[in-house]
Amino acid sequence: MVCEKLSIKIGSAALIFLFLFVSPFSSYSQEKAQPDIKEISLQESILLAIRNNVTIKSAYLDRITQKFDLKVAEDKFVPKLTLTPSVQRSSSTTTGINTTTTNKTVSVAITETIPTGATLTLTSSNAFDTTRTTETKWGSKWDISLTQPLLKGGGFDVAMAPVRTARINEQINILSLKSTLIDTVTSVISAYRTFLQAVKQLEISKKSLERAKELVTVNKELIAAGRVAEVEIVQTEADVANKEFDLLQTENSMDSARLSLIKLLDIDKQTKIVPTEKTVIEPASINYVQSKALAFENRPDYLSSLLSIETSKISLMLAENNKLWDLSLTTSYGKEHVKQGAAGTDSGSKNWSGGLKLTIPFRDLTLQQGYLSAKINLDKTELNHNKLRDNIEIEVHDTARDVEMKLKQVKLAQQSRMLSEKKLEIETEKLKAGRSSNFQLVTFQNDLVNAQNNELNAIINYLNSVATLDKTLGITLEKWGIKIEQRYEEAYLN
Repeated sequence: MVCEKLSIKIGSAALIFLFLFVSPFSSYSQEKAQPDIKEISLQESILLAIRNNVTIKSAYLDRITQKFDLKVAEDKFVPKLTLTPSVQRSSSTTTGINTTTTNKTVSVAITETIPTGATLTLTSSNAFDTTRTTETKWGSKWDISLTQPLLKGGGFDVAMAPVRTARINEQINILSLKSTLIDTVTSVISAYRTFLQAVKQLEISKKSLERAKELVTVNKELIAAGRVAEVEIVQTEADVANKEFDLLQTENSMDSARLSLIKLLDIDKQTKIVPTEKTVIEPASINYVQSKALAFENRPDYLSSLLSIETSKISLMLAENNKLWDLSLTTSYGKEHVKQGAAGTDSGSKNWSGGLKLTIPFRDLTLQQGYLSAKINLDKTELNHNKLRDNIEIEVHDTARDVEMKLKQVKLAQQSRMLSEKKLEIETEKLKAGRSSNFQLVTFQNDLVNAQNNELNAIINYLNSVATLDKTLGITLEKWGIKIEQRYEEAYLN
């Protein structure tokens, strides 16, 4: 069955997460209250978010009650013990004679549900009757009975249906947790790269300001040499002022990106973090057929949809069984022993019984209603699954194509940046030789800044598109070496 195949796949994934890893960032978590400057990689950011993020903590807490549901279902076939002790005392008077009777009884009952749907019950009791006028009366009795449904409620499949459903739901719950982890990791990746982008943009702005100030210095030297008019410096000084303004805006944007990342990591907001990742890309090779296969093997929503079909089939089977006649086989065997005083009478008896019990429902439309509802629910679940499959195929194709397009944009942006650098280099030499103007040089400097930012944006967009593709294929956790842990469960369930 589908659920059995999936349980192997998911069960291997439901391992303890990396809490025992050793990394330089372990010291970072211990010192998070300190506002020192901390270098942080993307991998460390992901691990920190998984450890601290409120959404993930909440998802793990939900797993506790979800996992206990399976324990409850499996407990159905564990024998149940009932102990009933009692003491009764009564008195009566007959023709002046006062009689006091004390009755002490201890009863024990063990009930067990068998995977065939049968109920097995064993009862045992011991009683002591004591009076002032007679000797002590002692008695013991035990009885074993079996009730086996033959039609409605009978059979292995019907009896085990709640356990099978609970096990499937357990796998669905794990997939839900996996989906939450994927969403959070993807959000952290995006936030980290937005912060990295802002840091790199700040570097570009600082270098642009340096070039503008250098141009002012060059103009002063040319004016002193009488090679250009003094009015020429006005434009370069104005350009410096504009770039200082741009630098302030970039610094503000960077701090906003830092706070957004810190919020996801759930660390001290005063912490000054510095991204260590490089804006280097590794071109991805995409095979559309393999990508679709990966998505169908790993996406939590698709696997959950398959499992939902299985639970709907079980519900339909139960609804169909519920329409049958209620025919049960009942049998019992018991033994009783009674003794009156030490030298009194000693008697005993045995009893056995067996038979069939039949209940036939007439014109009970609720049974047909339950069956019809289960059948329609299965059909709708299968329709939704097929729709999801079609949507995934389209999503995988579009996302993969987007990755390829953004890679091309990176290459074009890199070419544009290199050409802008070359143009600015040539024009700077021409200005020093008196064969260019400040206007032209300032224009080329701005062109370079735009080209550098375009290249940076193209790289970040490409990297984010790859992360989106990983999410679309359901392989985000595997790619970053993340496994589902059994967090909090031992503390709550043991």
